[in-house]
Amino acid sequence: MNRRERHKRKRRKNLIIVLCAVFILFVTTSWIIAEFKGKEQQAVAKPVQKKTTTKPTKSKPVKEEPTKTVINNQEIDNYLQEIGFSGSVLVVRDGKTILQKGYLDANRETKKPNTPDTLYYIGSSQKAIIATAILQLEEQGKISTEDPISKYLPNFPNGNNIYIKNFLNHTSGIVGHTETGGKITPKELIEDIENQGIKSQPGTWNYLDSNYTVLAYLVETLSGESLQSYLRKHIFKPSGMEHTGFNQKKVDGGKNESIGYYLQKDATYKTPSLIDLSQLYGCGDICMTSKDLYLFDKALMGKKLISEASLQKMFTPGSTSGYGMGFYVDPGSYNSHGVLSGWNVSNSMSHTGRTYVILFSNIQNNIASFGKVNNHIYELLNK
Repeated sequence: MNRRERHKRKRRKNLIIVLCAVFILFVTTSWIIAEFKGKEQQAVAKPVQKKTTTKPTKSKPVKEEPTKTVINNQEIDNYLQEIGFSGSVLVVRDGKTILQKGYLDANRETKKPNTPDTLYYIGSSQKAIIATAILQLEEQGKISTEDPISKYLPNFPNGNNIYIKNFLNHTSGIVGHTETGGKITPKELIEDIENQGIKSQPGTWNYLDSNYTVLAYLVETLSGESLQSYLRKHIFKPSGMEHTGFNQKKVDGGKNESIGYYLQKDATYKTPSLIDLSQLYGCGDICMTSKDLYLFDKALMGKKLISEASLQKMFTPGSTSGYGMGFYVDPGSYNSHGVLSGWNVSNSMSHTGRTYVILFSNIQNNIASFGKVNNHIYELLNK
């Protein structure tokens, strides 16, 4: 092999070595770049994953997700204990029980506690039930809220000018019955109301139990049933109200009755005398548990008792008082309130039917304002 050929072979060998070195460098560089990019992508991916998990939480208030079930919500529970609430409370939102509990004593002498099963007289909160019965009869074509009372009670004073709706929203202008202690029949009540006459023309607000005594009497005469029988068949049963009646001693065998108390100025408790419940016919002779009043509200708002058109009529104020038919119509809720010989009841539900706040107390005046208590519970729910 001559010198020239040896030189050519050496150049070829060097070229191969260079090419191999370049290839190795290329592969190594590619691997380093790929590794770097992979780590970089992982670093970028972490914040993306974090945003995905936090996004639903931010959207919940916008979508108004249902409130989670919290039995005996501690914040509301603490508030009721702080104000010395005595009675039974039921708070429901979106079908979930937020609080269901009894506070202090149903009987202060025996120290029998209030529980969710304790019975209370609901006083004027009964008017919403009577109004529902009248609207049911209107849907059946047996009465119209635009009818004059003279169509059904010909001897009623100023009967051609007073309409059924005036009794429902307390604008009838009647004087009304003065309650006494003794037993009285529905017919005797109506005769007394007729004899008492009127004090003004219809249209002026004047809250009066006798308005609903008249309506209860119409439920009996137009349905052909006693008031108790009609309400059991057409309101209590379809609502699922199994712990409701007209005498605490006869409901649930009397084991869940409560005593009503009045807090006196000297901080002692007095048991007010309870008049014969026949005096409160249609306007305060019903007792029940807090859950049963919730079941009534729920059936009412769910249109199981009356139609949407009747509901709209019920929740239309009949005067500047804001009272419709059995309920006060407030900006965000419908409310009824009942007081009877030591028992104090507040019944409230939101316009949307999402929230129900039922407050049953067996001390008449130890809470300055049930309205404020009700409002504060709404505030705690909406925090």
